[in-house]
Amino acid sequence: MSVYAAWIAVIAMIIIILGFSSQNGGDSVSASERIVDRIISFLNLDNFFAKNEVLMENRNYIFRKTMHFTEYFILAMLAFNVLRFASLSKTKSSILAMLITCLTAVADELYQMTVPGRNSQILDVFIDTAGALAAVLTCLLVFRKKMDKRTDV
Repeated sequence: MSVYAAWIAVIAMIIIILGFSSQNGGDSVSASERIVDRIISFLNLDNFFAKNEVLMENRNYIFRKTMHFTEYFILAMLAFNVLRFASLSKTKSSILAMLITCLTAVADELYQMTVPGRNSQILDVFIDTAGALAAVLTCLLVFRKKMDKRTDV
């Protein structure tokens, strides 16, 4: 894979994130409710959720925040990999991947202020940053294990 293709993946993920943020607030909530209910049914967890009133009432909120974490985990992983592919050190790759991801999170929340039915939430930026940090730490752990295997030979 070329460095250009890797950058295209990073840009595509940012576009996907902004695309989700472009949805009207009511449409976004309705879509995520349908998705989470399908997942619950697919996993045959209907009875489990029916017995837990708090979980049932908050299922969409939990799902939406989990998706925030996951989107930015993926973005940070893609950014870290493209930066490593461009021969930057793991430290520079980590810092720049976090910077790219955090700036995207802030820009996304500011953008949501302009979308009808949406609002900006600092909590989402923190969740997004946590997802990015988890991805960078995962990449560093994988990188370290690969280096350990090379030295064992």
